Amino acid sequence: MIPRLARRALDFAARRRLARHDAAARRILALESSRRQLSDAALRQLAGELQRRARTGAALDQIRTDVFALVREAARRALGEHPVPAQLIGALALHEGQIVEMKTGEGKTLTAALVCALNAMTGHGVHIATPNDYLARRDADWMRPVYDLLGLSCGVITPDMDDDARRDAYRCDLTYGVASEFAFDHLRDNMKFAAAETVQRGHAFALIDEADAILIDEAGMPLALFGPLGDQSAFYQAIDAVIAALRPVHHDLDHRRRVTLTEAGYGEVERGLRRRGLLAEPATLHDIASIALLHHVVQALRAHVVLARDRDYVVQEGRVVIVDALTGRPMPGRRYDEGLHQALEAKEGCAIGEETRTLAAITFQSYFRRYARLAGMSGTAMADAAEYREVYDLDVVAVPPHRPPIRIDQAVLHPTAAAKRAAILREAEAAHARGQPVLIGAPSIEQSEALASMLERHGWRQRGAAADHDAAAKTFALLNARHHAREAQIIAGAGAPGAVTIATAMAGRGTDIRLGGEHADDAARDAVTAAGGLLVIGTTHHDIGRLDQQLRGRAGRQGDPGRAIFHASLEDDFLATAGIRAPGSAPDGPLPPAVATRLVRAAQRRHEIRDLDRRLGLLRFDAVIQRQYNTLYEMRRGIRDGADPLAAARRLRHQTIDDLVARFAPPDARPGEPWDITGLDRAIRAILTLAVDLAPLSAHRAAASEALRQTIVAMADRWMERKRAAIGDATLGDILRRVMMALIDQSWSEQLDRLDHLKRRIGDRRLPPHKVTAEFQLEAFALFESTLVDFRHQVTAHAMRVGIDPAAR
Repeated sequence: MIPRLARRALDFAARRRLARHDAAARRILALESSRRQLSDAALRQLAGELQRRARTGAALDQIRTDVFALVREAARRALGEHPVPAQLIGALALHEGQIVEMKTGEGKTLTAALVCALNAMTGHGVHIATPNDYLARRDADWMRPVYDLLGLSCGVITPDMDDDARRDAYRCDLTYGVASEFAFDHLRDNMKFAAAETVQRGHAFALIDEADAILIDEAGMPLALFGPLGDQSAFYQAIDAVIAALRPVHHDLDHRRRVTLTEAGYGEVERGLRRRGLLAEPATLHDIASIALLHHVVQALRAHVVLARDRDYVVQEGRVVIVDALTGRPMPGRRYDEGLHQALEAKEGCAIGEETRTLAAITFQSYFRRYARLAGMSGTAMADAAEYREVYDLDVVAVPPHRPPIRIDQAVLHPTAAAKRAAILREAEAAHARGQPVLIGAPSIEQSEALASMLERHGWRQRGAAADHDAAAKTFALLNARHHAREAQIIAGAGAPGAVTIATAMAGRGTDIRLGGEHADDAARDAVTAAGGLLVIGTTHHDIGRLDQQLRGRAGRQGDPGRAIFHASLEDDFLATAGIRAPGSAPDGPLPPAVATRLVRAAQRRHEIRDLDRRLGLLRFDAVIQRQYNTLYEMRRGIRDGADPLAAARRLRHQTIDDLVARFAPPDARPGEPWDITGLDRAIRAILTLAVDLAPLSAHRAAASEALRQTIVAMADRWMERKRAAIGDATLGDILRRVMMALIDQSWSEQLDRLDHLKRRIGDRRLPPHKVTAEFQLEAFALFESTLVDFRHQVTAHAMRVGIDPAAR
């Protein structure tokens, strides 16, 4: 009863919100005639006046209607496109900081331009984050004429740009780029040694295109900057040789793709490691001293047993490139951490990169919550409404389509994979015969190429270029990570009469398949419409139901006819990995729809719950880590941008002395408990490089401790004053500023390693779920306190040694 009432309340609130946006959209439409009468110069002058108002304190709500009307008219003049009411409603919802669901083909790119232009009026910079380079470049080029008419500048961030080019792009009013590049630039900026070297200029407003891909699907993969630890190629190659010799009896793989050595496997690996001099008798892999070696053994085992070439990664030009599991896109520049990427390189015979240490890392969850204002859009946002609310504090609103959808959705669950493949072939051949374009969705590179091979065995051939298309010929195009350079070309022809396209999920990100083809005439469009529009064939169900919806959404755009059918089988991985058992007796034909729907939904629900738990677990850990990161790097920015680094160094020096006195000569020591004067003397000599008379000046513990502290402080301050006089304040300050920043970077890198080990240790303790975060937070805080103490001691030690002349002492 209560959930039903809650749903009704939410539905009522959503209807009220849409009604309010609809009324605002009508006010924008009412300005159409007056804006159309403006010359280009007058339009730009009015845009300049609105900018002036926004930059002198006017609230964006006060100029929203005028700006949207101007952008609408600019789009008509520059692009020949006029935002319709549904797009205005979407832009109004984005302006209120919501995640907007708009179906494929509804014009999200132009919708985004409305709200981005509005926020650009403030002069603080707008970031438009996309899932890939292609969309960033395409959208920026597409919308730039609109922004030019309004007097707004538009830049693009790409991975190959240097800092000067990035700085110029961020200075623009609007900046498009891949989401990961924005996050990496933030991390790099925090490690710069001067404010003038940074490239970003704040985090005022971000709009996330394909929000489910960025804020949900990729939220679990931290983005990290790495530094080299040295060449260990021979080590990785030796371990790979041991693992490559194992047989299936030596390891177990569970349904969640976790691999472990069996007892026989442990024995075989230990013998192999001893032959190569990596494990000495009588040590074993179970010894605590062998924990690092065991870690690399397990990583090599994962590389051979769990990760598959052309599914999880590809080899391009002698390099191992990770493939996004959801989109099938290669992710150049990203590397598995903790030695796993090196293990893959050893497995594939590639040049082995240096093992790295994480210098800084951030998740999309943490990065995008830094923006003062955030909004996003997707074709399938409602499925994750609860997560958007819990993680990002963002509501989701579904904008009704401009034209009602008429797509036909179907799903068939076959008893065997062979029956499924036969049904897919029949569907594709029948559609091709009647001139209907077909998009066949595959979950991985491996399966997309298996489908291509199946078609070739039945008389089809693969098209090599856009011009190589004959509606009567049995040809197909293949779009996956190996062919991503031709993505735009392949998609442009995917809606042509009789076209057959096999694609991984990458084809569902921000690209429209137009009936008849990208530049088709009316006759071609009419022919495809008469044949039934685009036919989408799913070759299995995805683990996440939302991804099924994304594939279906390729058909039936803006009220076009279309059909989407999923052909899956009881032998598909998505059932097995969810632990869903098929009916006891194998049916002769497809399962009854009710049974099939129940099995598919149960499997997807298990995957979705598991993934959500993983992301929320990551978020809880990451929240603790980010608090520490923010504390340390706020301190670093204060040192970098502060006017007096000598004062900062003096403060850290006095705190170091306080630490030493509190440890070795505490004022509150219990009666009869002796001070460790010898230990204090060693610590002062090691850190402060001083020889101090530590004889207590009073029998009273508290007074004697304070007197010792003042004596040490006075001597250390005199030592540093002599340095200031000899080196000069400016030179000494610059040296110490850089020393302090470098030591913060080093301290954080080491702290990240400790926190990673802590996460694994806590995971091994098998604590109740409600205690895991509390335990991690408690121990992480203790580690951070130790990091801060080590940092100030190292700064003091370096400062006291700057420019030392032994003869002067």
